Amino acid sequence: MIKVLIVEDDPMVALINKTYLEKIQGIKVFGPEIYENEIIDVIEKEEIDLILLDVFLPYKSGIEILKSLRGKKYLQDIIMITAANSVEELKMAYAYGVIDYLIKPFEFKRFEEAINKYKIKHNMLSKEDKITQKELDSVFSNNTNEALLPKGLNKRTLDKIINFLKESDNKIWTLREISYELSISNVTIKKYMDYLESIGSVWVEMNMGNIGRPEMKYYINL
Repeated sequence: MIKVLIVEDDPMVALINKTYLEKIQGIKVFGPEIYENEIIDVIEKEEIDLILLDVFLPYKSGIEILKSLRGKKYLQDIIMITAANSVEELKMAYAYGVIDYLIKPFEFKRFEEAINKYKIKHNMLSKEDKITQKELDSVFSNNTNEALLPKGLNKRTLDKIINFLKESDNKIWTLREISYELSISNVTIKKYMDYLESIGSVWVEMNMGNIGRPEMKYYINL
């Protein structure tokens, strides 16, 4: 479960952000908060992973709060959300380690992209073993493109599988069921589901099937 803190002084925007987050599985929402001391209180009590930080706040700007948090050794990841789009502000935000920058107004699709990109990073860096160069490239790339996918996978097929799973995200699937619905071989589906498991987008449980053979069941976390 990824813990996300909303820092936003506009109640309507805060509600939109909260609603968007609640559409994405594997997220627990905190806030909204406005002041730095409140933010720190939540960070320390709840072990927050990600902060959605507005720039225009009543006492300190989001950039000033970000600078202060980094100075106090708080290393939570930050996505800036603001109506401002000045180049200097953008440079400063990235200099303090912002992982993405959303300019209001934005659609859910772009918001979801930012959160899913963060989820990939979070899941990769939560691994206890060593991380490969390709995995690092996927964490720090601004785009999830075909070049970053494991050998033998392509983005078009991956998108087809992801879109299908999202349509029934409350259903538990087996490989045979997904294969039948998409008319793609079991072997191919298994490769893509292994990849989605590796980045935390599905959870897998092994059960005995109807004919006594082990069967993988996939719980969706997209």
